[in-house]
Amino acid sequence: MSAPVLKHTTAPVVVAIGADQRAEGHIREALEAAGFAVEILSRGDVVDAVERARRASAQAPVIAVVAVGTSRADLRRVLRAGASGIVIDGQLDEALVPTACAIIAGQLVVPPALVRQLAPRALSFREKQILALVVRGYTNRQIADTLFVAESTVKTHLSSAFHKLETRSRAETAALILDPVDGYGLGVLPIAESETEQAA
Repeated sequence: MSAPVLKHTTAPVVVAIGADQRAEGHIREALEAAGFAVEILSRGDVVDAVERARRASAQAPVIAVVAVGTSRADLRRVLRAGASGIVIDGQLDEALVPTACAIIAGQLVVPPALVRQLAPRALSFREKQILALVVRGYTNRQIADTLFVAESTVKTHLSSAFHKLETRSRAETAALILDPVDGYGLGVLPIAESETEQAA
C-alpha cells in the first residue's frame, strides 16, 4: 500500500531527529512531497530537540525520529516533552508520511514495538512488597525479617525488580516509584502499609 499523500496543503509539522542526522534531507523531501510545511530540529539529543520544537512551534505537532534501541526511559521522556509521533529511523520510508498524516489529524502515533517497550514491566507481588519496604528505608535484613524470608531471597527479588525498572540502586528505584508521572506508586506503596501493620 502506498503512503498517503496530502494534496494542496501546507500543514505544518516539526521533526526532531535523535537518530542519524544524515537522514535530514530525505525526511524533508518526503514530507514536502506529501504537502507538509516542514521544520527540522536535529541539534542535541532527541528529547532536547522535541522540547525546543514545542517552544518554537507550539501549534505544530512534532514527530520524533529515534534510533533503534532507544531506551524505554528516553522514549517516555520524548512523549512527555511533547512529541505527537515517534518514528524509528529504520522505518522512515514506510512510516514517516503516514505518521505525519495521523498526527495532523490529532492522533498520537507510536510503533507497536515501542508500545510494548513503553509499557511498564509487571512486577510480581513479592517484588512489590520488597520495593514498598525499600521506599520506607528498610535494609535487606529488615525486609527479610518483616516478610519472613531469607535475606538472599530479598536480594534476588531486588535484582529482578531493578532489571525490570531499569534502575541501578535503591535510591534510584525509590525515586522512580515515588515519581508522580512515571512511578509505580499506586501499585507498590499501599503494600508497605499492610506489611508494616502486620509486623507491628
